[in-house]
Amino acid sequence: MHGLLTQPISLSLLEKCIAAVIGIFFIHGTFRVLEQTLPRRFGRADARYKVRKFVAFSGYLAILLFLAVLFEDRLGRLSFAFGVVGAGVAVALQDVLASIAGAFSIGFSKLYAVGDRVQIGDTRGDVIDIGLLRTTLMETGNWVSRDLYNGRLVRIPNSTVMKGAVFNYSQGFQFLWDEIRVLFTITSDCTLAREMLLRVAKEAIGEYLLEAQTSWKVMSDNYRSANPPLEPTVTLVVAAGSLEFTVSYVVDYTKRTIMQDQFFTKIVEEVANSNGQIEWAAPPCMVASKPGTPGAFEEHPLSSTHCTTHPGDSH
Repeated sequence: MHGLLTQPISLSLLEKCIAAVIGIFFIHGTFRVLEQTLPRRFGRADARYKVRKFVAFSGYLAILLFLAVLFEDRLGRLSFAFGVVGAGVAVALQDVLASIAGAFSIGFSKLYAVGDRVQIGDTRGDVIDIGLLRTTLMETGNWVSRDLYNGRLVRIPNSTVMKGAVFNYSQGFQFLWDEIRVLFTITSDCTLAREMLLRVAKEAIGEYLLEAQTSWKVMSDNYRSANPPLEPTVTLVVAAGSLEFTVSYVVDYTKRTIMQDQFFTKIVEEVANSNGQIEWAAPPCMVASKPGTPGAFEEHPLSSTHCTTHPGDSH
C-alpha cells in the first residue's frame, strides 16, 4: 500500500498530467458502464433513478480523489496559484456557482424532489431530474389544458430558486381548491339549482374527501394554519339579471381538468332532466372574436359547450 502511494509522487509533472488524463478517461468510462447497467437490476423507476444518480456522483468523487492522490506533493505549492485562479473563476463562472449553490439549497431545504409538480417562475410541470446545474421539468399547461403535458422538456438553472418563488403542488397538502361557475336564468328554481350543484360536487369528490382531510391534518401538525372547510360549497350572486353559482371544492392537483369535465358533464345532464326548472342563461354556442388566439375561451367557463365560428370558414 505504501508503495502505491509513493510511486505517483516520484513521477514528473508531465508524467502526472498524462496519468491524470488516462485515469480520468478510465474512471469516467468505468462509471459510465456502471451507470448504464447497474440500474437495470432494480425494478422500480424511482430506485433506478436514485442508483443512476448515486453512480454518477460516485464517479465524480472518484476522479477528485484520484487527482488529489496523484498531485498530493504539489497541492501545497500550488495553493496560492489555486487561490488566485479560483477567485478569477468565481467571477467568470458566478452563474454556474450560483446554480451549484441552488442545487444544494434544493437538496437540504427540500424545496422539491423528483416527481413533484412545481411552478418555478412562469413554468409549471413535473420534476423529472435534478442535476448539479439545472432542474428538468416535463411542462404542463401553456397551449393545452392546465394539467396535461404539452411535450416540452424545460431545463431551469438551479440558481432560479435563489431569486424567486417556488410553488410546490405535491408537498404538504396535496390538494388544491378549485371552482367552477355556472349561469342560469333568473327564472330558474334557485333552491333546486343549489341542491343539484351541491349534490353533484359531493358525489364527485366523495371518493377522496377523507384522504384530503387526512392530508390537511398532517400539514396542520407541521405548520400553524387554520382549518378551512374541505367539503364543497355553493355560493350565489345575481349578475346581469342571471343567477351565477360558484361551486368551490378541493381536488387532487393532477385532476383539475378531469374533475371540471366530470362536473360539467353531470350538470348538463341534471339541467336537461330538470323539466325546465333550471335553464342555462348563456347560449351553448359562442363566437370567437379572435380566432387562433391561445386561451380564447379561458375566460368563459359558464357555458357547457363551446362552438367556434371563424370568419371565412366554409359552412
